[in-house]
Amino acid sequence: MKITWINPAPIDETGDGKTSKRICVRLRSMLPGDELRRRGHDVEQVYFHELPARLSDPHFLKRDVFVFGKAFVDFSPFIHDLRANGRAKVLIDVCDNVFAPLEDGLKSIYLAMLPLADTVVTSNELLAALLQDRIKPGAGLFSIPDAVEGSRIDPELSPCPGSIKLLWFGYANNLPLLQNELKNLGRLTDIAEVSLTVVTNMAVARAMLNTPALVDGIRIRYRQWSPWVMQKELKACDVVVIPSNDDPARVTKSANRVITAIWAGKFVSAYPLPSYQTFQPFAHIGRDLVSGVKWALENQDAARGRIAAGQQYIYEHFSIQTITDAWERVLKFTVRE
Repeated sequence: MKITWINPAPIDETGDGKTSKRICVRLRSMLPGDELRRRGHDVEQVYFHELPARLSDPHFLKRDVFVFGKAFVDFSPFIHDLRANGRAKVLIDVCDNVFAPLEDGLKSIYLAMLPLADTVVTSNELLAALLQDRIKPGAGLFSIPDAVEGSRIDPELSPCPGSIKLLWFGYANNLPLLQNELKNLGRLTDIAEVSLTVVTNMAVARAMLNTPALVDGIRIRYRQWSPWVMQKELKACDVVVIPSNDDPARVTKSANRVITAIWAGKFVSAYPLPSYQTFQPFAHIGRDLVSGVKWALENQDAARGRIAAGQQYIYEHFSIQTITDAWERVLKFTVRE
């Protein structure tokens, strides 16, 4: 197959390999795209800002399928051009509930695009159900989770006596959830000295942050996200905390942060979003994040056992090979090979 991904962020070449600042590009485009290429498919990755220049190439529209990642502009005119100038099929990949606050700034874009799709893929079953009435009759609707990223690291939980090192990472627009959780996390200072490292996009975060370096006894430091900072901070922390809430746009989020942390060998205490529930045997999934942190500290051998079991589960269900198998099936369905 000749497959072109249209991405919402560029793929950057570095001395240590390829990466992208957007996790949806890395997990839902780069990783399956690279594996599909290894399997013999012709795969290209295009940053959407490159589209005007690419349209001057008469061969560009002659691909088998175009996969649209998260769309920040309306691609429906381009899709109409595809229909008029070639046989290419259109697959739209939806990883957020763009019809609910806080994601609904993109609602009009998807109202225009979704009815034009030959196939729609979502990151989980709940999101797929919400889109059922937004697609044209006969279009395919599938759910493919995010692939796990990086190398598996042996489970590790051995905090220094009297010290707890917590880690939070994510997009800056999730920082208010963390700020709301700080008072609860402050309860941990009754049993130990607590530090919290926050890894995010600081260019965005600086406009939002009003959190001092010490909150409710927790020492907080901020780090600019990069793949290498993530590796370092995951290795350095004791427990990863992932607060959230029941807003409609959040309950359809994928489990990529839980998967990332467990795969890196870390215990996770996370809010019970639907996609997190399957990780209940391997982490603490509940509304009280503090109880999860305390349990891990008091049951370190059992916590490491949970992490190891979680890594096996991730390998079986979220490995790049398993996820690419799903993408390959859906792409073949889309082009009707």
